[in-house]
Amino acid sequence: MIAIHAAATHAIETPNGNHGTSLATPRLGATEVTVVRQRQTPGGSNPTHVHSREEVMVLLSGQVTVSSGEERIDLFPRDTLIVPAQTPHRVDNTGTVDAEWLIISPAGMQFFRDTGEEASPPWIK
Repeated sequence: MIAIHAAATHAIETPNGNHGTSLATPRLGATEVTVVRQRQTPGGSNPTHVHSREEVMVLLSGQVTVSSGEERIDLFPRDTLIVPAQTPHRVDNTGTVDAEWLIISPAGMQFFRDTGEEASPPWIK
């Protein structure tokens, strides 16, 4: 078993008001699943992107809108969203406070920008 104590974790700031904290990733010893805590400031956004594998998002606090094409889904605390692999989507904090959520995905998931370029956020490693 591997224990990852909260005191040993830290948020990594990325553009557009985002912060990611690795909770269970390959670097931390996870081999089958990746779990990341994401925080986004009011007005912040994750630009349109896709993943190579399915992503599960569990909103812990705040309010976000997840967009995919013309579809818009508002999420509130305790809501869960399942994003199928290869689904272009973006996340916008549409509330007035920081939004926090968990990203849960299979280990080895890849991120791609809408340009097709692979993105490698440091908190996913």
